[in-house]
Amino acid sequence: MKGIAQNGRIHLLVLAGAGLLCLPTLSMAKVTGQCAQCHTMHNSQGGSPMAVDASGAAQSAPNNVLLVKGCVACHTGTNDGTNNIPFVNSTTAPTYGTDGTTGNTLAGGNFYWVASSGGATDAAGHNVATDSLAGADAALGNTPPGGTALTSQLTCAGVTGCHGDRTATSDFAAISGAHHGNDGTLDGTSVATSFRFLDGIVGLEDSDWEYQPTTTAHNQYYGVDRTDETDPTGTISSLCAECHNDFHNGTGNVAGSTWGSPWVRHPTDFDMGNTAAGSEYRNYGGAGVNAYVVSAPVASTDYSAVKSSVTFADDTIVTCISCHRAHGTPNADLLRWDYSLVDAGSGNTGGCFECHTTKN
Repeated sequence: MKGIAQNGRIHLLVLAGAGLLCLPTLSMAKVTGQCAQCHTMHNSQGGSPMAVDASGAAQSAPNNVLLVKGCVACHTGTNDGTNNIPFVNSTTAPTYGTDGTTGNTLAGGNFYWVASSGGATDAAGHNVATDSLAGADAALGNTPPGGTALTSQLTCAGVTGCHGDRTATSDFAAISGAHHGNDGTLDGTSVATSFRFLDGIVGLEDSDWEYQPTTTAHNQYYGVDRTDETDPTGTISSLCAECHNDFHNGTGNVAGSTWGSPWVRHPTDFDMGNTAAGSEYRNYGGAGVNAYVVSAPVASTDYSAVKSSVTFADDTIVTCISCHRAHGTPNADLLRWDYSLVDAGSGNTGGCFECHTTKN
């Protein structure tokens, strides 16, 4: 069976059919394969509807653009390092490990822990309504922390989502055509040419979506070392700031009238190279080694190639996803690691101590 090939990547919102195999390759840029794997002409086969939700249950209504599955339903499965569709939701508990770099989750984590059919823990993931994945957060409702209320519950894409055209009113409209677009150049000028279909965002994509990433195989995120309140475009943190804006910038949300220490919130868009040469932050990745740390990733202004080590010259830029994952984790607040185990003076390693290297 043919599959989907997309310049070494199949994005987080591939809308495909059950059992679809895809073959990532650097030489192909558009999806390939049997149309029937993704689409149904009449949403009927043998007297039964073709459209299903994330659990595989038949839907009462067909999907837009004749798709068999929505975003979450297509991306529900178990990653094993050979799958060619990235699975961001699972029906059984994924193997996460200490920080999500050694198990079977991907860069964004997994929705399992927030899904109604999984862990059903609001604080463990983004409560996405797409494909009936999860209900609204019981405590927060539809208001993202540090932001203003959404018009409806969070979705994968569109005006209330992260991926695709964020002016579109549905997942399908927001992502429509992107999987057939030529995304060989990630310049952020369209959904198809944006990092992981995050419209306007740029970066370098790991070919297996960071399945058990290493210092030489990981996403290279784009970041800017900010010096003022101007929010740069195209960075991974700027995407988060579209909903969580008060955590990123704004009057009363940074230290006084200048951009810098003492911080009132953990900094983003800040290069650790701004710190003194002998500071603890210069031991990120190990003193004298400074290897890229996949469990606490940093961004860079240059994303033309994967960085296996850092120089503290616009390549150790702290981002929102240095600490969090976008879809979900087994930890509170979608954190990469268990914050309760980060205990100053304990001798523990990892987590916050990847940057705050002398505090453990």
